[in-house]
Amino acid sequence: MNRRALDIVALVLRIATGLIFIPHGYSKVFGSGGPAAFAADLPAYHIPSFLGYIAAYAEFFGAILLIAGLLTRLDAFLLACTMAAAVGLVQLPDALNGAEPGANRFFEAMKGIELPLSLFACTAALVLMGAGRISIDALLRIEERLLKRKTAAEAAA
Repeated sequence: MNRRALDIVALVLRIATGLIFIPHGYSKVFGSGGPAAFAADLPAYHIPSFLGYIAAYAEFFGAILLIAGLLTRLDAFLLACTMAAAVGLVQLPDALNGAEPGANRFFEAMKGIELPLSLFACTAALVLMGAGRISIDALLRIEERLLKRKTAAEAAA
């Protein structure tokens, strides 16, 4: 696949993923009770409350930055971590515990985790491939600057 096609793929993936996250994050940040209400539910899943605040803000503001292509790898990493927790610690146990007797547990599990699993895959892909050249990251040469700093730090060590 040529570089231009990869840039377009990254753009489409950023926009689609960000648009899916925005309403979920909006309801967590600006909904009834705000992020505190969302964070208060997490200890029931053995997740520290402070991570609820990070997840709520990442899902809203991180999604906006993802669409713009600003700090893309960091945004995508935070969102991937959020979705990994949503899949493994929240949705999957709920889906398996709520399965009707005799139901195919695999299909019940997949129905329960399909959205967060899909979003995990999208954000993990963005962590690996970056924002592409159609982004603010590329315009500001953020990754190029980070690589220069890393190279300079390695040379100094």
